[in-house]
Amino acid sequence: MDTNVSFTQMQFIGLGNYEAINGDRHFWRIVGNTAIYGFAQVILTVVLGLLFAAIANSKIVKFRTLFRMSAFYPFVLPIAVAAMVWIYMYNPSRGAINLLLDQRIQWLNSYDYALLALIVVSVWKSLGFSFLLILAGMQNISQDYYEAAALETNSHIKRYFKLTLPMLMPTLFVVCLLSVTSSFQSMDLVAIMTQGGPGHSSNVLMYYIYQEGIINRQIGYGSAMSTLFLAVLFIFTIVYLRLGERRVEYER
Repeated sequence: MDTNVSFTQMQFIGLGNYEAINGDRHFWRIVGNTAIYGFAQVILTVVLGLLFAAIANSKIVKFRTLFRMSAFYPFVLPIAVAAMVWIYMYNPSRGAINLLLDQRIQWLNSYDYALLALIVVSVWKSLGFSFLLILAGMQNISQDYYEAAALETNSHIKRYFKLTLPMLMPTLFVVCLLSVTSSFQSMDLVAIMTQGGPGHSSNVLMYYIYQEGIINRQIGYGSAMSTLFLAVLFIFTIVYLRLGERRVEYER
């Protein structure tokens, strides 16, 4: 269906919008950007969440409460505030990052660095949520297991990989699913910081749907992309739940 913004003029065009998607060179590049953006955010938030949770849960670390607050604080910041802070930090002449590197890199206006810059901000903003869930999972592991494991080995690293990680699998299963769905739906940072530029180098699918469907008033085309996106995300969720639950052992 092809229509205008007010839905007063509608024309049935069959699969025309989906054929247009297949021939849209920007669409496939943006799909690649979205995959890179989502994969990087999931991997980094889970890995850093595990590291931060291990530090925050360690009894030998001082100021654990302050560390927990510092790790979680970015998550509660409004998106607009976080974006403006990082826009200033990425400033080519006065930004803290370029001052530290002694460079004048155009982070948000570079074909090479714009997407990377957004990934850094996205990971920093969303890390607190993964960290909090993983920390809660660690604290729910009974100390009896660690006391029993101490009889086998004195290595904290071995106990972490042989005991802590397996016991955290149900939590990591949920964290990964939420991270994937959240990253694929992300568009706020893109809209505020780069508007998908330069040349769609930092664009993601959700923002492209908004650009085509709302800004460019291609309602039918935007709806077709939304339908495909919904279908892919739904199929991924079902497959992930079916395959993932078989490999996760829940304590009963």
